[in-house]
Amino acid sequence: MKYLRLTVEPADREIHPVHTIMTERPFVEQVQMLHWNLSDFELPALLFYVVGDATKVADGLDATPEIETFDITRIDDGRFYCFTLGETTDIERTLYATFTRDKLIVLPPLTYDASGGVNFEIMGRPEMLRDTLQRVPDGIDISVERVGEYDTARQTIDAALTSRQREAVLAAMSLGYYETPRKATIVDVAAELDCARSTAAEHLQKAEARIIRTVL
Repeated sequence: MKYLRLTVEPADREIHPVHTIMTERPFVEQVQMLHWNLSDFELPALLFYVVGDATKVADGLDATPEIETFDITRIDDGRFYCFTLGETTDIERTLYATFTRDKLIVLPPLTYDASGGVNFEIMGRPEMLRDTLQRVPDGIDISVERVGEYDTARQTIDAALTSRQREAVLAAMSLGYYETPRKATIVDVAAELDCARSTAAEHLQKAEARIIRTVL
């Protein structure tokens, strides 16, 4: 079974006001659509993972006439889940129809970028994939980032890490170890984890290797 990794980006039209909130507002840093129910193209249910300002996103959704209801569940100060139930636009319905036809499978998550693009993978028979690319509506640019056989063992990043590796990565992030320039050293991470420097370094190295293998 073949898969395509795509970037779909609006060229000269808005896909949906919620898409604009998620990609073009300074209070949103990262967005992924994790799950969706498209049984009703007119009123789909969507679940997002968002890094950003939950209050401002809520204000934006509250001011969007197309949104019938939404709910936000905070993970911490900067991360939250966002459920939306709202009316679709013509272009959005066309995109849904394009990528759900002919037994194609859209593989979560869908990752939004700051330019307005959405990155995701679809899987299906080669002729179906080729035909789908021809059906993308006008006003939408599409780039094929990768083509391949869907034969790689895949898992989520969270599942790829041991609990200790995840703890080490979260500690490093909170201390600023991954910022540029770095605000913390491996010694700081070791102190946060209450372990030896070599142990902290090993946890991070193994976690980083697993994350890279999972993503790529």
